[in-house]
Amino acid sequence: MNVLPKQTVAQQESQFGILYREEPAKCCQLRKVEPLFEALRSFDVWVTGLRREQSPTRKNLRKAEDHRLPSGKSVLKISPIADWNWANVWEYTAGNSLEYLPQYDRGYASIGCEPCTALPNDPNNLRSGRWGGKKLECGIHTFSERAL
Repeated sequence: MNVLPKQTVAQQESQFGILYREEPAKCCQLRKVEPLFEALRSFDVWVTGLRREQSPTRKNLRKAEDHRLPSGKSVLKISPIADWNWANVWEYTAGNSLEYLPQYDRGYASIGCEPCTALPNDPNNLRSGRWGGKKLECGIHTFSERAL
């Protein structure tokens, strides 16, 4: 299944300006968060590649969590590699001859949308190359609520 935003980049920029520079949170909301959550309405399970080591907002990540989407729908959010570290990811990738993005060979540690992804500026923070330091998460994993 391909999930697309309601507007093309050109349509979005025509209506709102260059959001990734001016309002990156709104850009992510329109281009990533809303399309994914709309698509998830058809599913009961959401599998992610999130890992606890990726950021402070992910450090308490559970491998399975019930989540409530903004629409009110509940889904089981599964993060099977939550306890993996960067070395585990690359060991698995090499051991299984998986293809990966060439940006990793050029030093990128976290890859998102082209204009919002740069080389990390802090070697201790794998996500420090994202959004020019203006934010930590796109919102996909912060706009749903862990159901208690």
